[in-house]
Amino acid sequence: MSIEAKLPNRIESTTHDLLQAESKGWWEANPMSYDWHKTLQPSEGTREFYEEVDRRFFSSSPSYRGKRPFDRWIPLDQIRGKRVLEIGCGLGTHAQLLSEAGCELTCIDLTDKAVENTRLRLHLRGLRADIRRMDAETMDFADGEFDLVWSWGVIHHSSDTERIIRQVFRVLKPGGEFRLMVYHRRSLSGLYCLVRGLLAGKFFKGMSAQEVLSFYTDGYLARFYTRRELRALLVRCGFSPEIETHVLGQKSELLPLPGKGASGRLKRALLRCIPDRLAESVLSVAGYFLFATARKSALGR
Repeated sequence: MSIEAKLPNRIESTTHDLLQAESKGWWEANPMSYDWHKTLQPSEGTREFYEEVDRRFFSSSPSYRGKRPFDRWIPLDQIRGKRVLEIGCGLGTHAQLLSEAGCELTCIDLTDKAVENTRLRLHLRGLRADIRRMDAETMDFADGEFDLVWSWGVIHHSSDTERIIRQVFRVLKPGGEFRLMVYHRRSLSGLYCLVRGLLAGKFFKGMSAQEVLSFYTDGYLARFYTRRELRALLVRCGFSPEIETHVLGQKSELLPLPGKGASGRLKRALLRCIPDRLAESVLSVAGYFLFATARKSALGR
């Protein structure tokens, strides 16, 4: 589905069940493969396919680098033997990192496509996890089942993000952590979307800023948060107020040029000239991704 097919005012006017169905259908048709321009050569389901997806993903931001990809954001050295839940496994990139770290991993996703790909990916690597198709708004787990819940760029695409966070709080053990990424409203990419919406007359057609942001991003719908809004939401759902937040993003956000044709080649050439340290510094303030670590009190409330 193209962004032009998205409906204005749908967040307010569409029923919960229809929103979830539309969101599921969008992600079934558009799994996150980082193949923006249809240049990914290996066949889906092969080891080479997943390796190329990971290469594109991990190289897209200096913030993902470390001794192991994402070890700044996932406590990979601390989760061996721990019960870990991933919400929104996609094509299995993070599921592989988590499983390789030796945790007892459970993955859920709204789509059959994600479940099939994650199962196949881990099988090809000889890794194990309990992978289920499940709506995170109504999780079928016992209270206090997990030590860590991980979710990267998922819950803000749901019809009711707060309902997911309340479910996460419920299934976490006392003292457990929720590590998540949602979209950052005060970002360069958010600004580009708003300017684009202004030039296209979206505001004059009655769309709100939140709806314009959602219209020009991936997924059937998406919500955007400031640091203050995300902290308030997590605390309202029961988490301790000492919440850590970080802003980060992908290097491509620094240049709002189309990625195809001559402009795409120019964009890639210019991005190679921007030092990673400088890019990370800018993105730590105005990046598209808002990452948070929230904790459930050891008392369980």
